[in-house]
Amino acid sequence: MNSACRLLLALALLPAVAVAADTVVVKRLVVNAGTAAEPAPVNSYLVCHLPSRGAVLIDPGADDGRFAALADELGVQVRLVLNTHGHFDHVGGNRACCERFAARLAVPAADRPLYEKNGGAERVDIWLQDGQALDCAGFTVLVLATPGHTPGSSCFLINGQLFSGDTLMAGGVGRVPEVKNEAKALKALAGVIRKKLLVLPDATPVWPGHGRPTTIGDEALLNPFLN
Repeated sequence: MNSACRLLLALALLPAVAVAADTVVVKRLVVNAGTAAEPAPVNSYLVCHLPSRGAVLIDPGADDGRFAALADELGVQVRLVLNTHGHFDHVGGNRACCERFAARLAVPAADRPLYEKNGGAERVDIWLQDGQALDCAGFTVLVLATPGHTPGSSCFLINGQLFSGDTLMAGGVGRVPEVKNEAKALKALAGVIRKKLLVLPDATPVWPGHGRPTTIGDEALLNPFLN
């Protein structure tokens, strides 16, 4: 990690614009990105900055009416939709949510082939790069590229909280593509996680794409894929 990325990381760990942590609210919604017969549950997150009434929506796996209902309840406006990666269960609600909220769409540049394959590339407003910092909705979104689950898999650090997609989950990591040497690929992914994520403070909350929330400290100590 170069010096510029270290500086951005340090800044992102601070509460945004020097406000108290309780001015940023994270709401997790488990949505079904599949069908009733073949459900595909995924965690979607509404991250709200209460003083500015701005919010970002992370990984809307489906067009779920609860996003708008929750935004109305909290009195916030979704200004940006973010994807941690390009798999169908994390992007299914992109179009509907961007249209409903008049929000921009920001996705990892290295997953562009996935978006082009699924016909969604033309709707992307921002192609994200490693170390990029987006000022939006009253806080800074720091992009941490963590390739392995997909080429563009990324995590977002917002106000000292990590949104890890399918890179890091409680007690596990995201599956790797079919490769000749899966063990080698998993080892490489674990190396990326140690280098990019485990350097964060132990108390850093981790909001994964699937399953329950966790912390960096718990995963550094207990995650079998990292030990």
